[in-house]
Amino acid sequence: MVLLLLGAVAVAAAAFLVVTHLTGGGTSSVDAAATTPTPYASYSIGPEPTTVATDPPAAGLPVDPASSEDAGTGQPEVQVVLTYAQFQSDTGTVQANGFVSGVIQDGGTCTLTLRREGQDDVVVTTVASADATTTSCGLLETGTGLASGTWDVELAYSSDTASGSSAVDEVVVP
Repeated sequence: MVLLLLGAVAVAAAAFLVVTHLTGGGTSSVDAAATTPTPYASYSIGPEPTTVATDPPAAGLPVDPASSEDAGTGQPEVQVVLTYAQFQSDTGTVQANGFVSGVIQDGGTCTLTLRREGQDDVVVTTVASADATTTSCGLLETGTGLASGTWDVELAYSSDTASGSSAVDEVVVP
């Protein structure tokens, strides 16, 4: 019985030492100022925003602040980029694609125009579609039978709210 009592006292003493050490009680040689937590800067929550990035642009404002107005239509002029235009020998056609920067919308019209002196213009249109950060024109393809030579190629975009044209490029038809 005495041994059981001594064992219980030893366990209680050990528990006291562990708890005292974990809670920082007792004496310590560490400077109290060094262990005092520093206060954090105050933080306050501001009012909720009235618009967010996924909201459509306000009516009457240009879609891209960097775009300018087209004097002929009064619409914002957007940047049209012709990313690819090549003659495809396996199909005998010219294929092109591109995108519109500064507007993200479905339903506008992309128009590919090929011009060559002494030839009628070749015009191909498609409906544009909204992409993650631009408006995509997708693939535009001419019919077969283009006259041999160098053709000027331009991609244009128009919608109810924006318009623009790419720089003119060249495609060689063998």
